[in-house]
Amino acid sequence: MKILILDDNEALRIAVGGILRALSHAVETTDDAKVAVGMVEAGEYDFVLVDYKMPVTDGIWFMKNAKIPKRTKVLLMTAYVDRDVIAQMFELGAVGYLIKPFDTEELVRHLEFHSTRSDLPAPVQAGPRKRADRK
Repeated sequence: MKILILDDNEALRIAVGGILRALSHAVETTDDAKVAVGMVEAGEYDFVLVDYKMPVTDGIWFMKNAKIPKRTKVLLMTAYVDRDVIAQMFELGAVGYLIKPFDTEELVRHLEFHSTRSDLPAPVQAGPRKRADRK
């Protein structure tokens, strides 16, 4: 998978990026939401891991300004647990969230779950119509 990490914490970007690269994922990182907007539009990411609280712009600003392709899934990563923030991120298109600090197992579990999840209903198979018996 191709994954973008947007977080102002360099140590977290390095750690999470290292974990994901060790699992054979292609990873790019940035600490700037404005830069991330351009990266999302130029690259084809499977996931964007987005921090909520950053010094200049936040995760909500990113979600409002990025043209995120339908195939790209966004996971919020935050230590700032606020129901309103989480709800707003979901309204803007995030599919899930990780509460910092999280471990490798939790990260992998979220990526696996959301990479196989489809929010679209399964296609209906058309077959021969059966006539209802009238009694």
